[in-house]
Amino acid sequence: MVRTGRRPAWLVTLCAALALTTAATTATAASAQPSTGKLTVYVATDGDDAGSGKKNDPFQTIAAARDALAGKTSEQTRGTVLIRGGTYVLDDTIELTGPEHSWVTYAPYQNEPVTITGSHDLPAEGWQQLSELSDDQLAQPRFSSHSRLDTPELREGVWVYDLGEAGIDPGTLYKNGFNWVQDPFAPELAVSGETQQLAEYPNGDDCSTTETGCHLWGSGDKWGADTPRDLMSVDLDERFGLQDHWNFSGTTPRAQFEDKKQERDPEFQDTWTPEEMRRMTPSIFTVGGRALEGERYQGWGPEAEPVVDDLGTRGFDDYSDVPVQLDPRWIEDIDNTTTETEGWLSGYFGNNYANDMVRILSWDGDRLFTKYPSMYIPQDAWTKVKVLNVLSEMDAEGEYYIDRHDDNDVLYYKPEGGTMEGSTAALQTFDKNFFLIEGTEGVTLRGLTMSGSLISGVQLLDAVGTMIDDVDISNVSMDAIRIGRTTDTITAMPDYETVQGGRDNVVQNSYLHDLGGGGVLLGGGDRATLERGNNVARHNEITRFSKLATYTPAGYLYGVGNTFEYNYVHDAPHMSVQIMGNDMKVNHNHFYDTVKNAGDQGVVYAGRDFTYLGNEVAYNHFELVGGSNDALYLDDGASGVRFHHNVVNGSHSGVHLNSGHSNTANDNVFIGGERAGHGGIYHRKGETSLPIDNSWVLQSRFNTFLDVREGEKYSATPETVAAWHEHYTNGERTYSDGTPIVFPEITEWYVPRVTATGEDCTAADYSTNGTNGCSRATVWDDPNSVWVPSRVEVDHAVVVGDTAYIESTATFSEPESVYNLSRWSDKVNTNTVMASSVEETGLDLDTLSFSDSGSVAEAFGAEWIEEWNRLVSTDGIGRP
Repeated sequence: MVRTGRRPAWLVTLCAALALTTAATTATAASAQPSTGKLTVYVATDGDDAGSGKKNDPFQTIAAARDALAGKTSEQTRGTVLIRGGTYVLDDTIELTGPEHSWVTYAPYQNEPVTITGSHDLPAEGWQQLSELSDDQLAQPRFSSHSRLDTPELREGVWVYDLGEAGIDPGTLYKNGFNWVQDPFAPELAVSGETQQLAEYPNGDDCSTTETGCHLWGSGDKWGADTPRDLMSVDLDERFGLQDHWNFSGTTPRAQFEDKKQERDPEFQDTWTPEEMRRMTPSIFTVGGRALEGERYQGWGPEAEPVVDDLGTRGFDDYSDVPVQLDPRWIEDIDNTTTETEGWLSGYFGNNYANDMVRILSWDGDRLFTKYPSMYIPQDAWTKVKVLNVLSEMDAEGEYYIDRHDDNDVLYYKPEGGTMEGSTAALQTFDKNFFLIEGTEGVTLRGLTMSGSLISGVQLLDAVGTMIDDVDISNVSMDAIRIGRTTDTITAMPDYETVQGGRDNVVQNSYLHDLGGGGVLLGGGDRATLERGNNVARHNEITRFSKLATYTPAGYLYGVGNTFEYNYVHDAPHMSVQIMGNDMKVNHNHFYDTVKNAGDQGVVYAGRDFTYLGNEVAYNHFELVGGSNDALYLDDGASGVRFHHNVVNGSHSGVHLNSGHSNTANDNVFIGGERAGHGGIYHRKGETSLPIDNSWVLQSRFNTFLDVREGEKYSATPETVAAWHEHYTNGERTYSDGTPIVFPEITEWYVPRVTATGEDCTAADYSTNGTNGCSRATVWDDPNSVWVPSRVEVDHAVVVGDTAYIESTATFSEPESVYNLSRWSDKVNTNTVMASSVEETGLDLDTLSFSDSGSVAEAFGAEWIEEWNRLVSTDGIGRP
């Protein structure tokens, strides 16, 4: 399926207006400085890098212009690189590093359209229509795969391009997915500026989570889908052990992560390398449904039962004899004229929230074998995938395939209307950033279009005061813009963080679209000291992202004190914002039609940390949240989030609060959906269920900032703890409406531990009435125990529907006690207006304002209505 998009008129107008405003401001500032004329240089496609860089003698490359200004600029004497219209093809990153490249603006000359790309043009004369190739040409080895297009319907309208003859690298398809170290993605074909679709089966990406047409399925039980049962897993218990044990058995890649191995001897606690994990047991499926119809699956790979060389074992304890290292040999001597040589399964395997990829190896009988494992073992209830990179499935306009078998290096493509006439085409093979901005100050990128990279578009490291304004970034395989870098690819690990985020960097007025990864990574700030990064993404349109990888949102907020505001985020399969840090703001955004192809997720997501405090999600409009997902999803103890003055319209559920503390969801409107919200409490696992799920990560992160302990990952010092206590009790910092950011009980929060040893409480230590620090009173009752979801509020909610917030309940015995949120908070479902229609409430959906009549005004009063209407408006959401 072809993805299309155009910058909306409102954004074009906005960018022009802001550009004029910025230009006027810059001109005013510049007028105060003596103008020598030496600090502006020019670039043109027909220039010469040996020239002077003057307007009538421009450089040819942006790198030459950069070098001409190196060391000559300062805050008082700024430089400008004016780029004449045209397309600039990069062979290497434009690196801007240190003071010598600071205080320079890169912008088009008089708004002439400038495109920076890593794509290789595929000139029209290189395209050939498959039907017009002679028998002699088709007999050449490089075209030998053409016969897999074995029907007139498949061959009709197909064009080919000989990449090998043109000297263009065909690239490589790597295994990528959740929790795997990312490699550059495969080259993508762009035609007339629009990314095309790698040949797939089934076609389409617009199905809801319960519609089955766009994917191959297992049982569909966890998706609530009535499926044709196309791919069903084989012998899971025999091959991996009991499912309940997979996280610690050592038989799965996920079990080989450090956080799942903390009960092992220290020498066995380290995370396995990706190479070791990729040699673990791959998948086997029994085919049925559509995969079996017409023996379709037999075209996806060669017929062979894989040969296994290594029957070594890698399990723990009762699973030490389970042969989990079953890495089959590649199939030799594949007949590429009849069978696929490089097919993949891509999608959801063992859960509904994170994707993965496995290479199709072969088939035998009714079984389909893969080469690589998935991080979470495929289970029928979760399986929902596509077959990718299969020439024999190239049956829809806009699909393409690159034949890399035996270095054939031929591109096959089925263009719209069956013709390439009048179209331009390019293959993205550039595996570098367009710009790397490191250690600089005051750099500006304005008005540039960038397209065609297999990694991220613009990378900032330790940069200060960068302005990225009115840029258009598309067709990059990872993120459009990254401010900072991550230390680990596994977000579950306690030491996962962003570094080198710099400060005071801004991304604004930009159009970021058709992205394999996410929009803007906003790293920055120091969590140990709670120093702010003050990096901001605002007034942007971010759409059609997360095409290739999950957990790649429109906005990542990592570190401290970064902001995602006034953005229009729409049309994406996964989450829109992920928060991993403190004192962040996610305000005034319009989220539309996102989380379309996942489950157990939210539009805004945070998880696995009790110390992500002071985060605000406010004044947003959430529309059309996909599947059974939430607008706000706080997972595994996420705490200290203030969710207020939001409108949630068309979401299965409004907020999910899973066992965290000090979360508030007040003054919100929930329209439609099954419920206003729901949540979990750790008590539901059972009274003696210690340690709790993911406890090592949760405790390690808590101990990094709020408790001084010895041992790896526990890096807090008395100074760190004191700084955190002061930061969150003095009331000097405020949310956007002026409310102080305070958690007065923070000095009393604790992880329940054995009194005598200081070890974490386990089931063996626990006693209902014990005095060793591991009793019901200290673990499950005390509101300052981190296992207790205390001080949670769901207040002043307007619910258009049948169900308010649903509290989870757990019952302990001997003596009997009932636990839910209301046990620790007196503001759960208080001051709630239940209505059967929007009209009844007095809310105007066009303006998001309430009238002074209606059930809400009657219940909450004029002061609440006045405050809402002052803070919330469609004029202030998703745009200035």
